[in-house]
Amino acid sequence: MKNWIKIFALTAFSTQMYAQKNLTIDEAVSYALENNVNVKKAKIDQTIAQQKVKETVGIGLPQVNGQVRYLNGENQVQLVDVSNFNNTFPKGTIVPLNFGLPHNFNAGLSVTQLLFNGSYIVGLESAKTYKETASLIKEKTDVSIKEAVMMMYAGILATEENIKTLEENKKVLEKNLNDTKQVYKTGLTELQSVEQLEYSYKNLSTVIDNLKRTKDKLNVGLKYLIGYPLEEKLVLSSSFDEVLDKNKQLITRESYDFSNHIDLKLKQNQVRINQLLLKLEKSKALPSLAAFFNPSYVSGGYDFKPFSSDWFYSSNFGIQIDIPVFSGLQRHWKTEQAKLNLVKAQLDKEDAEKQLQSEYYQKATDYENALASYNTAEDLVKLSSEIYRKQNVKFKEGLGTSFELSQAENQLYEAQTKYYQAAIELIQAKVQLDKAKGIL
Repeated sequence: MKNWIKIFALTAFSTQMYAQKNLTIDEAVSYALENNVNVKKAKIDQTIAQQKVKETVGIGLPQVNGQVRYLNGENQVQLVDVSNFNNTFPKGTIVPLNFGLPHNFNAGLSVTQLLFNGSYIVGLESAKTYKETASLIKEKTDVSIKEAVMMMYAGILATEENIKTLEENKKVLEKNLNDTKQVYKTGLTELQSVEQLEYSYKNLSTVIDNLKRTKDKLNVGLKYLIGYPLEEKLVLSSSFDEVLDKNKQLITRESYDFSNHIDLKLKQNQVRINQLLLKLEKSKALPSLAAFFNPSYVSGGYDFKPFSSDWFYSSNFGIQIDIPVFSGLQRHWKTEQAKLNLVKAQLDKEDAEKQLQSEYYQKATDYENALASYNTAEDLVKLSSEIYRKQNVKFKEGLGTSFELSQAENQLYEAQTKYYQAAIELIQAKVQLDKAKGIL
């Protein structure tokens, strides 16, 4: 029985270990780029775009259709003026004649080959542009997912560090509370001092519990974001300091080249699409040329015997040209609209270049402000920690009140909270700056 218990325990432990995954922030990003549902859909759209190109190419290949037809023509009556065949009948002698056979069979092929069509040529170019659009949208999706993962990952780490810091504060506060209770029993301090510390202790405990629930919520959100199973454990192996150090650096303002920025490439792609739409409207005024070949076999008789009857071969082939002559000026006005849409797309592209430059300077300013706020928050934590330490010593020696100690505590906790908030805002500002530069 004991052996079975050991086996069960080992199995459970192995399963737990198997279900756990450790991910650095870079690994979390890579995992998301493989498993996020929006990324997967963008990849499917890429595949669809590739198939769309092949589908469009197929329009220019030979089109072959087979047809087998049975017709019951027993009552195919035609009216004939028999005087045309025999002078003995007076002019206008109409006789109904049945030329049909009860059973008629036809089997044949219809083969067409497009030789020239302006819309088809433009369609081939458009299909390739559609493929490029799908690739750009996939790239845009990757950038958005990477941004979200980095921010959420950093948020979880900051929350964990905040919890650790508050847990240490709680230990110090708990010791002060116990010591003060002992002093109160001797009558050397007032009950208010104990009550003030109890109030601070309960309030701090609530803050810690809330942060733990917040961390769990963020962790579930990160799992969903990266496409990780929600029921399995996920461990973040990058440290808060590592992530912070990557994003804590001075920057220099400079004129930046945005030619490879995904937003600008999308605008350029849109210009290309509108150029093709204009080209398409112009191509509709060109003639279309196609060849066709229609071989067939026919048979018929008074008995339903399609496979024993004689079959007779017939065929026709030729070339067809369709020439657009007049469309009520519809083509003209569609072409004019396409020209205006192209102008709009070019204006959007020019505006995007200016917007990217403007956004870069805005995000650079936001990052510089975030870095300055972080440095100040770091200094305030050190200063408030020293103030709290001194006030704690004074309180223990009876030279300070519990109210003064509580004020120092609140000041320290507020400084620590602002520090972690400033750290998160710094990381977010750096991520958004890299996104604005097009290097995320």
